[in-house]
Amino acid sequence: MEPIDMTYDFYEAPDSSEDLPPIILMHGMTWNKYMFRELAEKLCLATKRKVFCLDLRNHGESPICEKITAFEMCDDVKYFIKENKLQKVSFVCHSFSATIAYLVALEMPEIVEKMVMVDSFPFNAFEKDLKDGYIPEVFYQNLILKSLNPKLSLKEAREKMRKQAEKESKAQKLLYKKMIHDLKKEDGQFKWKTDIDFLQKRIDAKDQIVSPRGRCNHEILFVRCPNSIHVTDEGFEKVLKYNPNSKLVTIEDTSHLLLLEKVDEFVEVASEFLSDEK
Repeated sequence: MEPIDMTYDFYEAPDSSEDLPPIILMHGMTWNKYMFRELAEKLCLATKRKVFCLDLRNHGESPICEKITAFEMCDDVKYFIKENKLQKVSFVCHSFSATIAYLVALEMPEIVEKMVMVDSFPFNAFEKDLKDGYIPEVFYQNLILKSLNPKLSLKEAREKMRKQAEKESKAQKLLYKKMIHDLKKEDGQFKWKTDIDFLQKRIDAKDQIVSPRGRCNHEILFVRCPNSIHVTDEGFEKVLKYNPNSKLVTIEDTSHLLLLEKVDEFVEVASEFLSDEK
């Protein structure tokens, strides 16, 4: 299958350096580049690097494809790098996109400078995330969708969701922000711009599971939340055997969405790592 042209947002500051590798910023499952706007802007300013924030296939504004394994997504990113004539890049990737970045590093080692992986090791299966087989966000979003009266206008439905979001936790507020942006109305019915049910089917088919492979000598920073079920101390010891230049940082009082919950703290940690020269 041919790689796709992904949609992306581009960030460049007046003092962005032409000599520093740009950052490719990638979201996790069911999320999109819209949610990373603040993060991308602050990363750009703090690191003095250009930032490309992607919508992966079947997410946000990028094309819908029948095949959506990590390998197709990896090919999309490699195609993006070649099409934009990028000589060197660093990755900042959340959740399952850590696997995509890692596969790119294995296949194009000379292109990748460093990687920041947020609350995930490469090749995580995320089975601990599932509740009765469902991605929690998919289950919750579908509940919200069913609660919306089709007689409401799109503006009214979004306003209803905004009011509900005010009562929620910080992590849930972020989910509501994404849902409000992702909501659309077609033929009198509310729908999501991102086909989350299709993504759920691909999870059911275990399309996102990639068996661990390869050794990587690139510098990798793993940033996790406290009590992370994805990035454990035991798991990190195993990762070090194949990725000896890895570091681990914990950002307190956060959840899996730590890079959106504490943007400034995350940017400080990531920019320090990216600017550090061995």
